[in-house]
Amino acid sequence: MKRFLRALAPATLLLALAGCSPSLAPLYRDFEMQPLNVSAAARDTLRQALEEAGWTLAPSPDHAALLTETRSLNNWGLYRTVAYLEVVPVGERYVRVMIHPYRKYITGGRSKIPYLNTNLRSAIVPELARALARRDVVAVGTPFERDKVRPGDS
Repeated sequence: MKRFLRALAPATLLLALAGCSPSLAPLYRDFEMQPLNVSAAARDTLRQALEEAGWTLAPSPDHAALLTETRSLNNWGLYRTVAYLEVVPVGERYVRVMIHPYRKYITGGRSKIPYLNTNLRSAIVPELARALARRDVVAVGTPFERDKVRPGDS
């Protein structure tokens, strides 16, 4: 019985810690253009939406992608959280907005943030999604959001 309790303790601790874990999301959002026209006009539409959402465009080495300048999201004293966006056409119907967040430390170093926590998501996604929606670029979400089965759906 003692061995069983020793084995059960780490499992119980892991379950408790899993309940306290932050809500994580991937570093991109997919949008569908209505009607799709991945051309110069579509690039202008996406450029206008990015600027309306407060992002400054940067020169992009890839002609198909739009790239933004790095923007500071918050300052925690020892480091600042900054991000830049990359908007890339995916196939013929979709546009993917890739978010590249990282921490810039006061020592000069930086580290990539591998997920979007709730604070980062709320600082970037809602404003951008509204600006894109005003131009008929509709959010289709992430795979997690698209794959959720709602009650009554089968």
